[in-house]
Amino acid sequence: MHKIKFFISIFVFFLLMSITSFLKTKTMIIEKKINKLERELISKKNNLHEAQLDFYYLSSPEYISNKVIKFTENNYISMDIKNIYHNYEEFLKDEYKNYLSRNEKK
Repeated sequence: MHKIKFFISIFVFFLLMSITSFLKTKTMIIEKKINKLERELISKKNNLHEAQLDFYYLSSPEYISNKVIKFTENNYISMDIKNIYHNYEEFLKDEYKNYLSRNEKK
């Protein structure tokens, strides 16, 4: 009777040790995945922040007007409101009208 209790206790002990080892290994794998995802998330946040800074810097009206003046050597003429088209079809219609008027002059 005493031997059976001893073997049962040894069996339970080894069973619990193996389960503990298995769970510990699984949690370690999960922790590594979480750390990897956190590093990727931090990297993505930094990239997003840099992209936002670039967008705000490059799309500021002062920056764009300064670049236009610099690269066009002060030959910049602002566009008339009538030359701004809302869609491609309007542009094509206007180009067709211009084409017809140029051909009529010839």
